[in-house]
Parts: sequence; structure tokens; C-alpha cells
Amino acid sequence: MEAYKFEVKVQENGIIEIPEISRFANQEVEIFIMLKPKTKIETTREKAVEKFLDKWQGFLKGGDPDELKGQYLQEKYG
Repeated sequence: MEAYKFEVKVQENGIIEIPEISRFANQEVEIFIMLKPKTKIETTREKAVEKFLDKWQGFLKGGDPDELKGQYLQEKYG
């Protein structure tokens, strides 16, 4: 089975126009419709770096993991 991908926009009246479709005349085909996401999450490199550093800053400083675990348990369980 051959597969072709066309990126098109559905018109307001629900019509989908596929370019170069005439070469498939008189052939049976299957149509799959996949919707693209409406919103795209965009982040700048600076924001990504800041988020990474905020999350991992204590870990990257070389703190003693056992001490940090003990501190966490003290805070959580008193």
C-alpha cells in the first residue's frame, strides 16, 4: 500500500481540496484525518535554561545527597 501526505486546511463549508489528486482517479482510497494541535508551546532558550537551573540548582551545587535527604525528611515528618 502506498501512502501520501498532504497538509491542507478544511474550508468553512467542510470541503478539503487535495493537490494533485487527479492521478488517483478511478482508484479506491482510504482517508485519515489528523488534526494538528491548536496551540504551540513556545519557550525561549533563556527561559528553558532558567527553568532547568531553578529545578536542579541545589543538585548541581554538589550538596551532600544524604544530608539533603535527611533535611527533607526532617521537614516532612518533623
